[in-house]
This record gives sequence, structure tokens and C-alpha cells, in this order.
Amino acid sequence: MDQISTRDLIMGNPVARAFAVTGDAWTQLILREAFYGARRFSQWRDRLGMPRSVLTDRLNRLVAAGLLEQRGAKDSATRLEYRLTEMGLDMFGVAVMQGQWERKWARSPLQERYALAFFDRQSGERVMPAIFDHERGHPVDPKQVRWDAGEGLTAIAPPTSRRRRTQPIETDRAIIDRSTDIMGDYWSWAVLAAAFFRLRRFDEIHEALGVATNILADRLNRMVLHGVLQKKLYQKAPPRFEYRLTRAGLDLFPMIMAMHGWSERWLCPDGVPLKLVDVKTGEPIHPIVCDLATGQRLDPRNIRWEVEAAPEDPDAA
Repeated sequence: MDQISTRDLIMGNPVARAFAVTGDAWTQLILREAFYGARRFSQWRDRLGMPRSVLTDRLNRLVAAGLLEQRGAKDSATRLEYRLTEMGLDMFGVAVMQGQWERKWARSPLQERYALAFFDRQSGERVMPAIFDHERGHPVDPKQVRWDAGEGLTAIAPPTSRRRRTQPIETDRAIIDRSTDIMGDYWSWAVLAAAFFRLRRFDEIHEALGVATNILADRLNRMVLHGVLQKKLYQKAPPRFEYRLTRAGLDLFPMIMAMHGWSERWLCPDGVPLKLVDVKTGEPIHPIVCDLATGQRLDPRNIRWEVEAAPEDPDAA
């Protein structure tokens, strides 16, 4: 295999493919409301306060990508509804892991008081989400994961330009709310990916991503402001800085793993361009969000969730 460039590594891996589809803040919020039962255009419009043109665009993109499908409404011969497909339903695990990170590091006012608890619909047992190497396998230890380049690891084109949502919305949910203000666009996720691949300096991140310098500076500053990256001086004259993942940034790894697994299942029909391997066993890792006790995949059709009082210590959540 030819030598892999840093750009190919960051912009062509499964997570990059996934965020090209779902990395936009409005898209994440539309999927969140779909898990809360939204099916009609008016429900998303009223709950999210989205401009009609933006909502239409995102719904069309989700249908084209295969996460939503249009069906005729049961109570109307003319009205259409949007339903999650199997591909869309499989995003539930990613949303749960994103919500867990948010509850710990970026709580909304509601999340200061309440948390979501998940239960198996049949047994009634509490479900504790965790990343497994495969369904009914073993929990993944982030420190025991390495990657191998697969076939087709080449940089993909960034998604077509979509205006970043700059104003926070008024909804307050117990899952996925403030995190979309922090990482609600493709380039924010690309910067995060660069950090996980240990790119730390502005010039090397810029070379790997190929993004405009003003956009890169904005995303780096945003990540520092929200505590995902920390800015450290490594040269005094002239001043030069490095950007390193904080504890909050490192804690995004389970969500990144969940997104990697989702992309493997749905966006890599010709093989996985970057494979994950267990360092200890040498066995492949196909990340999936499962119940810690049973190893069973989290399926929103088999899970009910309830709002309960949030623990005072976010680490206890």
C-alpha cells in the first residue's frame, strides 16, 4: 500500500465520512427530535425554530443520505411524514454517547437538574450505555486501541457549504443540546479529529485539513473557549502555540468510537478505510453502543427513557 498522507488519514477515515453527513448542528438536532418522536415538518419547525428553507434542506439531505424516509401519514391521504430508517435508528447509540459527554462537560440548564435514564422495555432493567468491540463482545478500553490503514483511505471532499448556526436555540433537552453549539459543524469535528491524531500546531493542522486559515482559527478558538482544547505556548519569540486535548476533549473518544462504528456499518460498503484493533488481543474492533450488563446493542425501539434527578457529581452520571 502506498504511504498514507496525514490529510488522507484525517479526511478519509470512517468518522470523517460520518461527520460529512451528520456533523451539522441542525442535522444533529433534527435527529434528536426524531428520537423524541418528531415526524412532521411542523413539529421540527415549532420545536427548533428553524427557518423553513434550512429545515427543508436538512430533511432533504437526510432523506438522500438514507437516515430518513418519507411515508404517507396514516391520518391523511395527502400529508407526508418523515420516519427514521434502520440507518437513522442506528444513530441512537451515537446520540446517547454525545448526550453522556454533554451532561458531564456542557450541561444545559435542564441537565443541571435532570438526567436521562434508560431502561429495557421488556425486562425493565436499567441500561448503562458503553462502547463494545462488537455486540455481546467486550467493553473497549480507549488506551488499548490502535488503527491500521485499510483500502481506500483517501481524503473525501468536505460537504457543500452550510451556514453555521451561530445563535443558540431555546429548546432544553436532557440529551444533545449545548454540544451542538460547541461542535456543530464539519470543520469543528475535523479539528477534533486532527487533535486525536496528535496534530497540535496551527500550520500542521492547516496543511492536513486544507481549510481556510480564518475558519481554522475560529474553530480552534471555539474549542479552547469551551474547554475541549487547551492552548500552550511552545515558543516565545515569535509566540507560537500548540493545541492539546483537555480531559473534556479526551472524553469525547467514546462518541467518536460510536460514530466510527456507525460509519463502518453504513458508509463503507467497499471496506473500512481505517480499521481499529485491540492492542492486547490483535482482534478487530467494530465499535457499537451496547448495554454494559448484557452486551446487547442499544435499539431505541427496545429502550424507554425517563427523566430523573441528575446526580450532583457529573462523574457519577
